[in-house]
Amino acid sequence: MTYEYARDHEHELSAEFLYPSDADVLDIYESGESLMVDVAVICPECSDTLALTATVGSVTESTVDLPLDEEYYD
Repeated sequence: MTYEYARDHEHELSAEFLYPSDADVLDIYESGESLMVDVAVICPECSDTLALTATVGSVTESTVDLPLDEEYYD
């Protein structure tokens, strides 16, 4: 992807078309006083790989066992 294409191309993302099995965590880090998570996903419209940055808004306990297995995504 060229710089010009990336600058002009808008990736409209919707949770309806994003799936955990199509994502990968790139990094978890602190920025100031916030915990940040970088995730790679595929754009559902053009198939480009996108890096998303999210701020952690809440932390709760989970019943999910790690490592995650295929049943979690079914």
